[in-house]
Amino acid sequence: MPPVRVAIIQTGNGPNSPLERVFQVDSSFRELPADVSLVILPELWSVPHVEEAPGNTRFSPTILERLSDTARRRLCAIHCGSLPWIEQGLLFNRSFFLNEEGRIIARYDQTHILPSFEADSFFQAGKAASPFLWKGTVLGNAIGRDILFPEYIRTLALAGSRILLLCASWPENLVPQWRALLQARSIENQIFTVACNRCGHSMGIAPDGTLLAESGEGPETLVFEIDPEATERVREKLPLLEGRRRDLYSLLSSMS
Repeated sequence: MPPVRVAIIQTGNGPNSPLERVFQVDSSFRELPADVSLVILPELWSVPHVEEAPGNTRFSPTILERLSDTARRRLCAIHCGSLPWIEQGLLFNRSFFLNEEGRIIARYDQTHILPSFEADSFFQAGKAASPFLWKGTVLGNAIGRDILFPEYIRTLALAGSRILLLCASWPENLVPQWRALLQARSIENQIFTVACNRCGHSMGIAPDGTLLAESGEGPETLVFEIDPEATERVREKLPLLEGRRRDLYSLLSSMS
């Protein structure tokens, strides 16, 4: 894959109605440079407050169709952040990836749920990772607290992912931990991380941990370039994955 122009649309906590939040995102898309080929939105960006997620699921299909139209019109792929989604009576924190034709080519339900947290208590945990192929490169999906579980991100890397797409609603008072986690996951797996955080400090990080771009707080759009082939150059220089001790990890994985 040749270098890719990426846009992160950070919505901020913004307006207090789903309709206003959709109009805000529409406006951000209109202001994007024409050469952007991949856009990512935040976690639960259409929901003013997470406790309102169950009542806002009725808007999600219409929002997804609107984003599909935008992808077709702009000829760019869109990671839709995450939307509250009902399936078989259960509520999921679900992300969709739309290609340039506006077609869904991947979906992912957040797998790491902490029911004791109010923000997670509404949702069912997803059952599988969802690496997928786009323009000849494997991409990996993650949502929010997934980034706290290095085993999951390593699974995506071992499945061939070169770019991690992370949407989040990470608290503003935990920005140092957010930055450290993102850089650690990129360095240890030697992958790009494109992280869109609704609350601020969205980032693009290279496979060697170099910070490519970082937003401030509030609504903002970041545009930067990534070269997926850089992952191979970094891995050739320092072949970390070759040093894994699978004989040890099998023991660890059997422990509760």
